[in-house]
Amino acid sequence: MKTSVKYTRTLQIKTADLQPSDDRTVTLAFSSDVPYERTFGMEILGHRSQEIRLDRLESGANLLVNHDPNDVIGVVDSVTVDEGDGLARAVVRFGRSARAEEIYQDVLDGIRRSVSVGYVVHTFEEVRGQGQTKVYRATDWQPYEISIVSIPADISVGVGRSDDTPTLDPEPQPDIQTKAHPQITITKEEPKMTEPTPNKDDQLTRMNGILDLRAAHSNYVTDKDVDLALRNGHTVEQFKDTIMAKMSTKHMDTSSQYIGMTKKEVRNFSLVRLIQAKLTGDWSQAGLERDAVAAEAKRTGKTVSEGGFFVPFDIFRRDFNVGTASEAGNLVATDTRYDLFTDVLRNSLVMGSLGIRFLTGLSGNIDIPRKTVASSISNVTEVQAATETQPTTAKVSLAPRRKSAFVDYSKQAVLQSGISIEAMLREDLLQSLATTIENECINGSGTAPAMRGIRNTSGVGSVVGGTNGANFAWTHVIGLESAVANANAEPDGTAGYLINTKTRGTAKGTQKATNLQFLWDGGAQPLNDYRVAVTNNVPSNLTKGTSSGVCSSVIFSSMWDMAVLALFDSPEITIDPYTLATTGQLRITINQFADFGIRQPAAFAVMDDALTP
Repeated sequence: MKTSVKYTRTLQIKTADLQPSDDRTVTLAFSSDVPYERTFGMEILGHRSQEIRLDRLESGANLLVNHDPNDVIGVVDSVTVDEGDGLARAVVRFGRSARAEEIYQDVLDGIRRSVSVGYVVHTFEEVRGQGQTKVYRATDWQPYEISIVSIPADISVGVGRSDDTPTLDPEPQPDIQTKAHPQITITKEEPKMTEPTPNKDDQLTRMNGILDLRAAHSNYVTDKDVDLALRNGHTVEQFKDTIMAKMSTKHMDTSSQYIGMTKKEVRNFSLVRLIQAKLTGDWSQAGLERDAVAAEAKRTGKTVSEGGFFVPFDIFRRDFNVGTASEAGNLVATDTRYDLFTDVLRNSLVMGSLGIRFLTGLSGNIDIPRKTVASSISNVTEVQAATETQPTTAKVSLAPRRKSAFVDYSKQAVLQSGISIEAMLREDLLQSLATTIENECINGSGTAPAMRGIRNTSGVGSVVGGTNGANFAWTHVIGLESAVANANAEPDGTAGYLINTKTRGTAKGTQKATNLQFLWDGGAQPLNDYRVAVTNNVPSNLTKGTSSGVCSSVIFSSMWDMAVLALFDSPEITIDPYTLATTGQLRITINQFADFGIRQPAAFAVMDDALTP
């Protein structure tokens, strides 16, 4: 039976007299060939060399807590498999973050007593003994992470099991025998194997149907959805309903762009501390930062320039509170109230919330094909020859376009102030970068090296107010919706308007018609019963005829996931201590390669002459 579904199996730690090591490593057994009950029968993991793929673990997989990809505490250094005792073992190295130290000490003290492995089964083979219990052996499977967990399910392996053969006490399985364990017999060529029964065929057909749907719609459903469907006995049709429900939100999973930092680690990550360590060569106070940038470099598989480093996408999730002492207060000075430092007010970032599609971890150029003209069907008589027809296709090409900026800081300020200028540094670089990228997604001209934004994309629908523009009115609101609907881009669950603050103010003070309610209804869908995102990245200073600098752009999309933002690698920050060395300053430069495109322009409509004085 071919599969591609992910599982986890938890194993009880047999604690030995563990001692802390200088390199913070621990040897543990993470899997065994002890049978484990699944919804479809008993599962056995084969531990012959040809049955287990170790490449994911050998490439330096993460050590997690409770299978949480955001709770990384270490790395897998090496892996071995012993066919004699049916155990797979690993040497894991704990990190130096506070969270990793906490778990490490719990393991040494015998508090954390369970190990679990996350794995993918590619092929099952059915074997059976003298009874009716269905037994499946995984003859091709791949572990991809190891976790320290809370609740054990398999008592045969764990920390401290590197040298001794485990004492097994599994629940007895009736009428089954084995060579490795006296209760069970498992071989590839079982002479007593019978032909599949109709019920088993139905079950395998259901499982394979669900797995095929998972593979075809991996952007919308996860392995958890598959496991839930299998456990609950869902039919293929029921799983299709699950997919349709997921697709209605049209949101993409961007978890692959993260290295798995916990919320606490994201909060504690300091660019200033990282820069200090780069300058001085002293990493004693920047262990978290060193591990994070190393993990990001490994994720991207790219090398950085001398003096540079990749910034993990995880830190974009940090909330900035610029006015507090822990963020940007008390900047180094003796006579200036830097404790009252206030950052510049920036345009809101909203396109992610609208549901645009993110493509991350890219390296080469990509093409996204689309059909522009469908085949045409003609009316013909009974014996008349049919006419030839042919659909027309096009493609959206995305290539790396560099976004860059630099900021100069006093070397003394960085070295002396510690974390006190953290918020200002983060905001200057990262937030400015994100704001610039979103601005280009809306307004980019497409002339190299700029990205092409929505407003300048050919094929986007248009609503025109007049020769000199027109006061924003209900007819324009409806016209934008109709422009995409008339092009057969019927609005779905992600439809919505993108406007600026002036347009919002105008909508709140403009009636739909005399004695009717205002354009802006309030609530979650305040404009024409659709969502609205507001940012001043949408321009309000456009000119139409004699209306100079007072026209706003208004954008509507029926399907925001038709917009694609491609990110090539993660942001790279370079520290230059030489260019401004004579003045005692550092030049810190950020680079990001990105591109933006519209998969189906007809799903968008733009009005560029709405008067919003």
